[in-house]
Amino acid sequence: MFWNSTSLQQQHHLLTLFKCFGNQIETTTILQTWKNYNQIFADTCHKLDDICTTSNLNKSQEENELKIKREICLHILWNILKYPKHMKYRQINKQALYYYFTNKCHMSGADFDQVVWTMEYHLQDWGFKKGNGDNWYYQYNKIQLLHLWKCYRYWINKQIMYVFILLLIKQMI
Repeated sequence: MFWNSTSLQQQHHLLTLFKCFGNQIETTTILQTWKNYNQIFADTCHKLDDICTTSNLNKSQEENELKIKREICLHILWNILKYPKHMKYRQINKQALYYYFTNKCHMSGADFDQVVWTMEYHLQDWGFKKGNGDNWYYQYNKIQLLHLWKCYRYWINKQIMYVFILLLIKQMI
């Protein structure tokens, strides 16, 4: 891992980079950036910060798409589970669904096509079929409660748990 020509101070700086960025960036990326910036700590640190920022933006978009899908999936599934005999919860208007997705995706910067495609996949998995006017209709006379409950639990478990952690980083001098 360390080269003979690496001084103790440089080794210390490299270890500090691993501590700071090791849980966000792969070790090989940290090492390659360290080499690319001639083992200069400040320059490497700035570049790794940039990499983390870019990575966080991409992750944020994925999280936005997941949040939109999770929200509508939980809404649809809960209504069917809570009101299994009400017909209005067994049919979904395509225009209303697309309007909802358009607004949510526009506000959060999420990928509309990706959200719609995966949502249609889930609707089919739950037992919905496209009918007249591309609206979605639940195809079973009797609600498949166990299957829908498992789907609901899946989406509940997809929720992000918000945990606040205070990290104190001591830098050795």
